[in-house]
Amino acid sequence: MATVVESNVCSVCTKPLGKYFCTGCKKYFCPKDFKEHEQQLSIKFDNEVVRSHDELLGQLQKLEKANHLSLDLFIQIEQWKKTTINKVEKAAERARHELSELIDKQRITITKQLEPIAKEIHSRREEEYFVENDIDRLRIKINEIQRTVEQLNRKDTTKSIIVDNDQIDWNRIIYIREEQQQVSEYTQLQI
Repeated sequence: MATVVESNVCSVCTKPLGKYFCTGCKKYFCPKDFKEHEQQLSIKFDNEVVRSHDELLGQLQKLEKANHLSLDLFIQIEQWKKTTINKVEKAAERARHELSELIDKQRITITKQLEPIAKEIHSRREEEYFVENDIDRLRIKINEIQRTVEQLNRKDTTKSIIVDNDQIDWNRIIYIREEQQQVSEYTQLQI
């Protein structure tokens, strides 16, 4: 920063002792005024650069700690989660209701198929009128209905609950997109 040149005048006191040259302001200084100039530069650097940097860093740390600017966005995400869970619970409840209705429908159908057999069994027992063919025929009907009941009670690949999770792209159903902001790029000043 300083170069010795004896023929120049100090830009502060105008004495011909300006042997120090500042490459920043392009002025000559005597030793006393040059030290004062350096002190003023140091103060200006601290006030204009260091303080601004520290304030900016403090603001960034506050953002990091509080996320206060994004609090409403976090609230929106939480609300979306609750709404989505509510929709999933309603879909599951609807599926349970449909399954109960299907089971009841199948039970009623089987009960109706069993009613005429029950009447015939009751009637033949009261009258005590049955032969081997009646026993075989009723046993075949009962066995057919028994197989239907067993199929309903058995875990089977023909019964299914369709869960269509593969059609949902969970990574795209909710996502965060950064808005484009104009940020001036840091440019280095050359001295």
